[in-house]
Amino acid sequence: MQRLQTLTKWMALTSEISHFFCCGIPIVFSLLSLLASAGIIVTLPTEINTLHDAMHGYEIPMITTSALILAFGWALHFYAMKLDCRSTGCGHEPCAPKKKKSSKILFVATALFVINLTGYFALHS
Repeated sequence: MQRLQTLTKWMALTSEISHFFCCGIPIVFSLLSLLASAGIIVTLPTEINTLHDAMHGYEIPMITTSALILAFGWALHFYAMKLDCRSTGCGHEPCAPKKKKSSKILFVATALFVINLTGYFALHS
């Protein structure tokens, strides 16, 4: 059980890191572009524009990886819902409230993924 918890923690960390590259950096680029368009900053720095152009080649792999990690998270959640470690003699309180909290996190992650996917298709089609 400890190995499964460790694996789950590392998968959560990996998904957050991929979320940063998938969503965080593009949001920064979008905000800088918006500020440049609004005239708040005079021009978009050349380095940021170059990095932004380079990231276009990685959009599909990042979206695919995010989708796989999200699907894996839901699969683990449904698997965890079937498990009841108290039946094996575990002495702690019931896990059901914690499992409901994790489903809320997965719903938020799914909503963010759908928003990102919608934005990608709206801007790239």
